[in-house]
Amino acid sequence: MADCPWDIHQKGARGAARHYPLLTLERIKALPVAELAEDDAHLWLWTTNSALRDAFDVAEAWGFIVRSPLTWVKFSLGLGHYLRNSTEHLLFATRGRAPVRFRSQPTWINAPVQEHSHKPEEQYAVIERISHPPYLELFARRRPPSDKPWFVWGNEVDADIVIPGYPVPSDRTRKE
Repeated sequence: MADCPWDIHQKGARGAARHYPLLTLERIKALPVAELAEDDAHLWLWTTNSALRDAFDVAEAWGFIVRSPLTWVKFSLGLGHYLRNSTEHLLFATRGRAPVRFRSQPTWINAPVQEHSHKPEEQYAVIERISHPPYLELFARRRPPSDKPWFVWGNEVDADIVIPGYPVPSDRTRKE
């Protein structure tokens, strides 16, 4: 799963740039996700409405084909240039022959908004219900509330992996 720090429509006074460093679309596409993932794998990629087209391009650059969006319907209105956003999307993508474990998941979840960029905890249950372990969360802000085998990487967690060219603070404390 990845919740990328998109450098797209995020620089306003109330945008994501106030909360964490952003990456350009080119840097996101260049992440070595294809090397990190199994040959037969699922990708769960968070995107906003304004970055939806770019998210499809990112999934393709990482070697995946988007199969379906899972839409998070929020309890409150957000910002928007044209319409007030009250949804985000978790794109489900595959590569190779990666079967799903559960076929009755609706294409939406309804959950409250928490602090900036905090995705609903329900995402972990959905992913664990559909995809086989192990799991990797890129750009994680906290460890998943799960007893399943999750690995994390991001600026705000003690990362379990190192991604060359994409340093995070915990890389400095990692023992060689």
